[in-house]
This record gives sequence, C-alpha cells and structure tokens, in this order.
Amino acid sequence: MKSLPSLPLCGTAPVVTLLGLCCALLSVDVPATTAAEIDWLPSSEQWTEQRTLYQKAAAELDSGAGNRYQEIRDALADYPLAVDLDFSVALGQLHDMTAEEARLFMASAKGTPLASRFLVAYLRHKAQDRRWQSFLGVLEGAPGMPELQCYYYRAKLATDDRDVAFQGAARLWGVGFSQDDACDPLFDRWIASRGLNDDVIWARALKAFEAKNGHLIRYVKRFASVPLQRDLDELAAVYRRPSRVEGDHHQGDARHADILVAGVVRLAQLNPARAYQTFRSLRKRDAFTEVHVQTVTSAIVRHSLFAERSPAPSEWVDEQVAALRDDDLTVIWLRKAIGNGEWAAVLDGIERLSSGLRVQDRWRYWSVRSLESLGGSDTQSLWERLATQRSFHGFLAADRLAVDYKLNESLADTPSPVFTRPTQLGVGRVQELMALGDWQQAKEQWRHTLNQMPQAERAWLGEVALQRGWPDLATDAANAGASWDRLDLRFPRSYWQTFQSVADELGVDPYELLSVARRESGLYPRARSKVGARGLMQLMPATARSVANDRKEVYGGASSLYDPATNIALGATYYVDLLSRFEGNRVKALAAYNAGPSRVVRWIESDMAVDQWVDSIPFGETREYVQAVLAYFVIYRTRAEQPVSLLTAAEREGPY
Repeated sequence: MKSLPSLPLCGTAPVVTLLGLCCALLSVDVPATTAAEIDWLPSSEQWTEQRTLYQKAAAELDSGAGNRYQEIRDALADYPLAVDLDFSVALGQLHDMTAEEARLFMASAKGTPLASRFLVAYLRHKAQDRRWQSFLGVLEGAPGMPELQCYYYRAKLATDDRDVAFQGAARLWGVGFSQDDACDPLFDRWIASRGLNDDVIWARALKAFEAKNGHLIRYVKRFASVPLQRDLDELAAVYRRPSRVEGDHHQGDARHADILVAGVVRLAQLNPARAYQTFRSLRKRDAFTEVHVQTVTSAIVRHSLFAERSPAPSEWVDEQVAALRDDDLTVIWLRKAIGNGEWAAVLDGIERLSSGLRVQDRWRYWSVRSLESLGGSDTQSLWERLATQRSFHGFLAADRLAVDYKLNESLADTPSPVFTRPTQLGVGRVQELMALGDWQQAKEQWRHTLNQMPQAERAWLGEVALQRGWPDLATDAANAGASWDRLDLRFPRSYWQTFQSVADELGVDPYELLSVARRESGLYPRARSKVGARGLMQLMPATARSVANDRKEVYGGASSLYDPATNIALGATYYVDLLSRFEGNRVKALAAYNAGPSRVVRWIESDMAVDQWVDSIPFGETREYVQAVLAYFVIYRTRAEQPVSLLTAAEREGPY
C-alpha cells in the first residue's frame, strides 16, 4: 500500500482551504451572507464536476493515495466534501499526529460531525498507546462518553493529578451498571489506593437492583466485608424472588429495611395487591424512613393504576395519589377518571397538578368539560378562550362552539441572520451527501448544523431547506428552533402529487395520508424506527409484504420502502384497510395504525364519548399519535383553504 499524503497544516505547502477559509482563520466564525441570499450555496448541478472529482479522489485514497490524489485534492478547495477526504487522511496519521495537529484538523472540520468523530478516534488511539499528554492536549475537560471519561481519569492519574483521577473513579464506579473495560485499570488503582467502604458498595448494589442488574449485585460482593456479604446474598435472593419478603420475620438494621423496600417495589411490578398487603404487614414491626415509605407507596400506586388484575384497594390508591402530589401519577389517575366520567374527581385531580401542567390545553379542556358536565353554567368564555388555540383540544373546543379553527400562524418577524462559514460548510455537505445518496450522513450533518446555531436563527435555515426542496429538513429546523408558529416550515406538502394520486385510487382524503406521514416520519423518506419500520408512513416490512400481496403487486423487499411512491401506496392501502375494518372511523383507524387493530378492539367499551376515549387510550404513544394526526389534518386543510372538520358526525357519536 502506498503511504498516505501528509495532512496540510498552516504554514505548509500546498495550503488546502475549505470554502475559501485559510489556516489563519480556521477557528474564527466569519460572517458570510444572509438567509435571503443563498448564492453561497451553489446548486447540486453546479457541483457536478467537483462531485466527480471528489469520487475520484476517494477512489485514489482507497487504492493508496499517490500523487494523483494530491492533484485532485488541490482542485477541490471550495468543495464541501473535501473535508471528508482530509478526515480519511487524518485517520491514517493518528499514530504520529501531535495534539496541535489534531486541533488544527478539528478546526478545519468545524461545522461538521467529522470534528467530534475525529476527536473520539484520536483519543482512543492515544489512550491505547498510553500517550497521555497528547490525549489531554486536545481536551479542556472530561469528555462526555463514559469510555473516554475512563481514559481521561487514567490520563490524569498518569500525569500525577491523583485527586481528580480518584474523584472521577468514584463517580464512575458508583452506578447501577457495568462500565466500559477501559475503566478497569482506573478502578484497580483507586481501590488499591483509597479502598472501598461498605456504604459505597451497598449504595451501588441498590442501584444495580433498581436497574435490574442482578449480575452486578454478585460482582460487588467481592469487595464487601463479611457482614455485608450476607446482606448482599439476601439482596440477590430477593432480586431473584421478590415474594421472599412476604415470609421475612426478622427485624434488622437499615440495610435490612433497604432489602425489604427493594423487594416490595419489585413485587409491586408483578402484583400490586400483594405488595400492598406485604408492606402493611412489614410496617407494623419494621422501621422505615419517610423516603422508604414514599418509594414503596409510589411504586404500588403506579402499578395499581396500570394493573388490569390485582391492584391495591382503589380507595387507598386514590388517597395516595392525592397525598403524593406527583404529576406523573396524577395524570395517570386522571385518565382513568376521564374514561369513567367521574367529573368531580377530574376537577379535583386537575387542581392537584403543578401550575405549568394545569394550564396546558388538554387540562384546560377537561376542566371546562367537567364543569359543564356537572351543570356549570358559566363555561362559554372558558370555551371561547380555549378555542383560540392550535391544538387537538383547542380544535375540540372550536367544534363545541361551531367556530372556525385558529392556526395562529406567523412568518419570519426578525432580521435574517448572517450565516457563518461553518454553517455554510454544513449545509453544503448536506446537499452533496444527498446527491451521493448518503441520506443518513446528510441528516446527521443537518442536525449538527442546527445544534451549532443560535436557536432563534434556526428557522431561517429551514427556509433554505424549503428553497432547496428538503421539506423534512425544514421541519427539523422549525422544531429545533422551537418555531412552533412557522407552519410553512412545519407542514410542507411533500410528495403531494403522489399522495393525491394514491388517494384518488383508494378513495381517501390525501390530507389524511399526508398527516399520517407527517407524524410517522416527519416526511423523511429514509426514516427507520428502532423496530424496523421504514419510510414516510413507517411500514414494517412484514406488513408491507402482506399489503403488496393483497394489491397483487410484487414486493420489492424492505429496501423498496424507502421509495416514496412505493411506500405511500402500500401505507395508504393499509390505512384504508383499517378504515374499512372500523367502518370509516378515522379515530379508531389511526389508533390501529399505531398500536395494531387487535388492541383497539380490546380498548373499545361502547360507553364513552370520543374525547373521553381518545384521552384514555392506555398507550401514551398511541394517545398522542391520534391527537396529533387529527390536528395535523385540520392544519393542512385549513392552510390549503379547504373545508375541514376535526371529527365527522359518525366519529363524534361512536361507539367507543
């Protein structure tokens, strides 16, 4: 293999520049131009020749990077992916690279994820070579990654900063999970020098229990005193069989109380009623702290609220929810009260919410709804104020008053910002990565660029995205900038002709399909969820295969779901099938699209109003999903100046 070229540095020849940035200015954000004038961003077509050169340079690097590579690289000074070439070269020079040279490269890559990616590689390499001065030479403090933190404190130890090293070791060791193997030498030195006391060991064991890490409980036993070893054995036994605490008849010390509490909390996950009875019995003879009591009570209450079988007594649960004043528990309790139509209880529960939560549209809606259901006569003004809000519950309020929906849309109302060179570099990389088909890297770059900008300026970058035909990136920009009223950025009509064509074929409103896609994927055609759902409307490959068979079409495999036309056709067909199954009821069909039709069938009780049913859907994700898609539907049709109703007459009537 031929040797890699030297990475150009300041004062060397030839000088390689990025977007016209010379070495002397690598660490400076230089103003460039305004958002309204994006002539700093050539079109994809204008970069065709340079893109070809870039691909040739990359091929030269793969083959060994001879003189031909350097010639091509010199011709790419203004091309945004040139920094990717420099990144590859720099990775090949890690062994001999000084801290100063590393900092210079990271300055040249400022505005890209490559800088932090290179930093990680550099740190790992120097740590493995135990070149601790070089390791510390590129850092101003401890890194964020636990693995690199381990190396950082080892470097501190090697450079005689023992206090900092051992403080870091103590913090890293005292967690409920196993740390990276890189920490082992640090821990060995810390333990040998400072030792471990039983309190520290016990605290970690309890964290391991809570984190469901039984192996770690057994591991820390090796450091414990003989008395603590017995307690750890008992803790491990309760971890394996939490019902063991039911037969406990010993009075012990504080550790014994910790074991009982941990066991009852774990038992509450399995059977809240048994946990309730067990703790009542234990409290008669064992001394528990207030923290212990609150921990156990919260656990039993939480699992009782979700339990279909064996909850703790309902009166006791209600009393504890009121006493604990925990927003999470109160919200869960409120959803049950809403589903049951217990309007006085709903009002009481809302009053117990924290002030920030109580003023949300959802809880304002249920407050007025409860007052009205209890015969309150002075609700008109409350409904009117709520009906001015752009939200699912605001739209529900507008429907009750039979008034128009309010979108409260705004456009840019601040002077356009000045885009810095790193921002320009980032946006240029996005465009070129897309042109090369690397959507994932383009998305990563876009998010990185947004995160490096002041929040107030991010929406302006969304306008650039719209001008360039990147609707999902425009949405990302609006969200990152908290520009909630920029509906032009948040709700573009992406792939509109495809949605219209498929909708016409299937006899469904295209705005319904667009709203589903907006919620599912943020209009990103290459989206992929953690469970494997793909594309605009987030189809699982198995579902897509089944739908394709029903359509008598050849299924092109999971990769075909990244094609917008294919994905929309299959996703829309599946959605229409669900509509048919639930007799045209979009509320139920949307819930089924998210959670599966069998769950929706189980949730239907036939005695709820639609608003009650939606807000008492057991799955939080599904509950928010249904509300969001229906609200998006209103937004899309209203912005298109089309008549719209949040719910149809049949959907309002149910049954639910």
